[in-house]
Amino acid sequence: MRIPLLASVFAMALVAAADTGFAQLVPGSIGNGGRMPDTMSPGALLPPPVAPPAPVMAPPAPQPNTYSLNRDRLENQGYKVQRLEQENDGSWRARVTRDPVPTRPQGVPKRVTIHPNGQVIEEY
Repeated sequence: MRIPLLASVFAMALVAAADTGFAQLVPGSIGNGGRMPDTMSPGALLPPPVAPPAPVMAPPAPQPNTYSLNRDRLENQGYKVQRLEQENDGSWRARVTRDPVPTRPQGVPKRVTIHPNGQVIEEY
């Protein structure tokens, strides 16, 4: 009776030792019969390629001071600029005065708008 019990204990020890050795093999190796773990399929796609990092761009060239350019432009046309403000659409609105002369029958403009395309509109 003791021999079969001893044989079964030996067989269980042999299975336990083989099981721990089997768990340490690399998935897909010859030692485990080429089996893959459940989470790793042989037909699985490779991960998508990682995009290369964007190149570092040089800072943009400094823009001219459009405030002083527009102020100079109005002063060269004979206006005295009291206030000059930039609007959200990129245009500039100025409160101006101008010396009245007989060649300006419409009167003296109170406001001037300079659009980004360079068009100057006078408001009376």
